[in-house]
Amino acid sequence: MEEWRSGKDSRGRVAEAQWKLIMQGTKYAERLPIGKEDIIQGIPASKVLAFYKRWYRPENMAVIAVGDFADPQAVVGMIEHHMAKCQASGDNAKQIPRYELTPHSQPRLSAFVDKEQQHANIHITFNHPRGQISTPAAFVNFLQDGMFQAAVNNRFYKLSRKPDPPFWVGQVATEQVTKTIEGYILAATLGEGGITRAMQALLVEMARIRLHGFSEKEVRKACTSMMSDVESAYIERDQDYSQDLRDEYVRHFQNQDFVVGREYEAQLSKTLLPRISAADLQKLADRFKPSSSCTVKAISHNRSVSTDELQRVIAEVQRQEAAGAIEPLPEDNTPTRILETDPQPGQIVDRKEYPVFGATELKLSNGMRVCYKKTDFLGDQVLLTAFAPGGLTEAEEADFKTYSMANTLAQELGPFGFKPEVLADLLTGKRVQLSMSESSYWRKFAGENSPGDLESGLQLVHKLFSHKVTPNTEDLQTVMLYMRESLIAQIRNPATSFLKRSRAINYGNCYYFQMPELGDLDTLNVDAACDHFNTCYKDPAEFTICLTGQIEEDALLKLVEIYLASIPRPSDAAPRTIASLTPLPVQFPQGVITEDVKCNMVMPQALAQVTFPVTLQWSLTQLQEPHWLQYVCQLLEMSLTRVMRFEQSKVYSVSVSPFFGVQAPGPSPQLCGDLGINFSCSPANTHHLIEAAVNEVHRLQEEGPTEADVSSLRSIEQRSWENLQQENTYWQDMLASTYMSRSYQMIPDLDEVYQRRLKARDEVNAELTAKALQAAMQRCLPYPCHQRYTAVAMLPQSSLVNRFLSGLSTIAPTTPKKSGYWLLATAAGALVAAKLWKRK
Repeated sequence: MEEWRSGKDSRGRVAEAQWKLIMQGTKYAERLPIGKEDIIQGIPASKVLAFYKRWYRPENMAVIAVGDFADPQAVVGMIEHHMAKCQASGDNAKQIPRYELTPHSQPRLSAFVDKEQQHANIHITFNHPRGQISTPAAFVNFLQDGMFQAAVNNRFYKLSRKPDPPFWVGQVATEQVTKTIEGYILAATLGEGGITRAMQALLVEMARIRLHGFSEKEVRKACTSMMSDVESAYIERDQDYSQDLRDEYVRHFQNQDFVVGREYEAQLSKTLLPRISAADLQKLADRFKPSSSCTVKAISHNRSVSTDELQRVIAEVQRQEAAGAIEPLPEDNTPTRILETDPQPGQIVDRKEYPVFGATELKLSNGMRVCYKKTDFLGDQVLLTAFAPGGLTEAEEADFKTYSMANTLAQELGPFGFKPEVLADLLTGKRVQLSMSESSYWRKFAGENSPGDLESGLQLVHKLFSHKVTPNTEDLQTVMLYMRESLIAQIRNPATSFLKRSRAINYGNCYYFQMPELGDLDTLNVDAACDHFNTCYKDPAEFTICLTGQIEEDALLKLVEIYLASIPRPSDAAPRTIASLTPLPVQFPQGVITEDVKCNMVMPQALAQVTFPVTLQWSLTQLQEPHWLQYVCQLLEMSLTRVMRFEQSKVYSVSVSPFFGVQAPGPSPQLCGDLGINFSCSPANTHHLIEAAVNEVHRLQEEGPTEADVSSLRSIEQRSWENLQQENTYWQDMLASTYMSRSYQMIPDLDEVYQRRLKARDEVNAELTAKALQAAMQRCLPYPCHQRYTAVAMLPQSSLVNRFLSGLSTIAPTTPKKSGYWLLATAAGALVAAKLWKRK
């Protein structure tokens, strides 16, 4: 039931309405696969067993095993041994029903209203029979679809970046609707009241392609973009994740798509992609005609459009296309270089090797520090993470709201000296990503690059420091509209009120944790926000840059000198230090606080968060506590899931996670944070489940886990550790977090700190027993836990009439003569209901 209930939020209701519209006239439209509420709650076990016996048959199954097997034949033998007892149904086999597409030439239209819908959307689907990718000709069609989508989405992105755009996000995509039906989709997210305009923009673009096709430049960019993905897949052909290979074989079993291997697929793609012409792509726009089994669904917060208006948009675009009144797109000019001229190189003034970590540290002439670790886990990946101390806590409280929006504002205006849409064209075919962020105590930028495109990534870093973001009226108007719509969407989400209140309770109404309001946009000082962003990325000497991945050392050193060491230091440089950072004025509340946050919602839902303060003892010789806390979180998640899902059947999942973002990162004898337990459930079960969660924490403190639980946790941790050792992301995070750690501030040596971390982990694993984990439950959390925690629940607000009658019941007379009172209450309720009806 919880899985069913979780699908009844705004997004689920919209998806269900869309499904019914698309599949109208078929059994698919009658109900979703999960089933109806009354059936789920009342189905007898015999029917479930009969369903299992009817469909879960060997003739309908495939067993796919993918992994680093020492003896593949032994795995095959094991599968055959265990599957041999499964007998096929023979002549009694039940054929799986197959429902083909029933075409319709007239569009099906729907204007769907959901008061919890955060953004207005337009969703246009064109259904076609689904083909198999089982021949070279079918593979060509697959490549053409990819190029078509790349070219069209590039057009939509540029359209969304124009002043007063018709939508914020526009997209073309394909979706396997059923085994036999493929959906070709046009979709857009937009501001309230602009549905018909957005719909017309999407349809006009398809008509424009049918009339004028694509330019050779567009085709070349789409081909280059896809070729880049092909080359990346080829480079990493022997490094695929097991689940990706498994999914490929699953598609073969379910859809008969061919499996030819990464190498041959890359050869096919590199041979066929350049042969795809503009004319080939132009033909694909015919799939997007209103006569092609088209369904149109407008989704909004309130009724802002009718189906008649949607029909008129279709007719108008058809009229324009028939009259040839749609002009071709003008050519745009894209710069060819990120930097107009190469900067004067700086120097690497110091170098230090860390053999235990396997990393090399460089000190540059401008004070910047660079550390890199070479790996061969993925052949086409280099991760980049940079950080500097000093974040939003350094702002005056009066400036906080403005500064907190600076990063969003700058990234929309263009932090590298180009508008985002221009930069996207400039980087076509390159695997380069770089984004900025600012938290309470740190400024960061991070990204991922292909080794061959690392030069472009470092050029962007140079531009980040050398370019100053300045607002201009035209772009600013669009950005402010986008930010306003985002805030409005956030306000419509019932969970926003819940999140606001839980933050206010746990962090004492601290300004840092207050969510932005619409009024904050009216007082936003745009110039101050841009100045703040520019100041954040001004002094290279404050930053450490970490690189992990497939690194060619000699090439990297040259690039570092050209693009990083050349970043000039400002004359007024005043680097911030970790010791000087301003801490947040936050303290977890004393005692027990419980509160219900009542929200208006369409479908009754409930969210709950139980939070405990966490205090860990810390010193250079006492690094074990974070590892113990990790085991505490895993134990709680496992135990709460067992109790609340498998024993009580009241939740679908439970998450347990710690948060240490409040305390400043300087050395301290204690690490202070909190641990949150989160789950969703039926409103009727909320308080019972909160109590059950707290009781389970208390039980584990008093009784401890079983040895079987400890054995499971140890196995999970060891397996996770082994897998993480083969991931660039693990080593990148370890590299950055070591530099940012309290230990490094006291012992500035990567190898020494890393070895101490490993030793602490090994010591915890050696000491891990049920008794030791019970003691950790008592140390890390308040003991007994009933004495100090917060519990916040999001519950549905009752109707106005019910609230009115509930209020009257509190003043009901206690004498036997109640009939007059209840007559008055009934009349009052009827009056309220009548007023509401008239208002509607």
